[in-house]
Amino acid sequence: MMEFFLYDLVVAQNIDSKSDEELEKLEDKWMKNLRKYNEIYGTLSERLPQDIFNHFNSWGFHDYQLVKMEIEHTSLLHSDIHFTLSNNNKWRLSFEDVSFFQFKHLNYDNNTPIFNREVDSWLYEEFLPFDESTLSFEVTFSSGGNILLHFPDKSVSLKKINGT
Repeated sequence: MMEFFLYDLVVAQNIDSKSDEELEKLEDKWMKNLRKYNEIYGTLSERLPQDIFNHFNSWGFHDYQLVKMEIEHTSLLHSDIHFTLSNNNKWRLSFEDVSFFQFKHLNYDNNTPIFNREVDSWLYEEFLPFDESTLSFEVTFSSGGNILLHFPDKSVSLKKINGT
């Protein structure tokens, strides 16, 4: 599960019945987590391609829609995962030689969700070190969908796709 950009925290911040005091506590927690994450993310500048590091050093793909996710399997040791995302532009985010993939839906059994379980709008992602040569990438969508994968250093790319 995400370590810093917690889905439960996002949901809690969007519940209308929260008092100003509760919202302030949630905002403080969010800012504390953001500072901690930014410290760790800053250490990854040599482990991620420069364009990826720069792109995700701000909003990443926040509020983009997941159009398609592809798993390109050549063997159990070599799978590539591609995310096609769209907002005003279309992008393809690709991970090579993924050694671990996990999907969970954090909102699947919730009959009264705050967010629509069918809308896969990109909320937040985390790039974190897994070991000395492997990185972890995790993304959570507004629907509650959550994807976690592990990939070798520098084995991620980003390409703008023509058209929308």
